[in-house]
Amino acid sequence: MGKKQNSFELHGKIIYLVTTRGGWSIIIMNDNVVLDNYHDKGGHIHPDPENHPHEIKIKHNTQKENTKLVINHINKNKGVILKELIEELK
Repeated sequence: MGKKQNSFELHGKIIYLVTTRGGWSIIIMNDNVVLDNYHDKGGHIHPDPENHPHEIKIKHNTQKENTKLVINHINKNKGVILKELIEELK
C-alpha cells in the first residue's frame, strides 16, 4: 500500500485523513493540529505546529475512532477548542 489521502470540510475546517505503510494521520486545517500513530508510538496528538516534537498520548490507536471523536468535537463546537479536544481524545 502506498499513500492514501482523503479530505473533507466541516464547519470551515478541512480535515485530511492520510494512511501510509507507516501508520495514519488526521490533520485539522487551518488549526494545524495533527493526530497520528507514526514511529510506533501509538496514537498521539501534536497540538502545536511550531513545536512538533511535543506530543500527547491519546486513548485510541485507530484512525477511524479518532476521526469520529474529531468530527463529533467540531460538530458540537462549530470549530476546534484545542484544550477540550485534547481532553476528549485522552
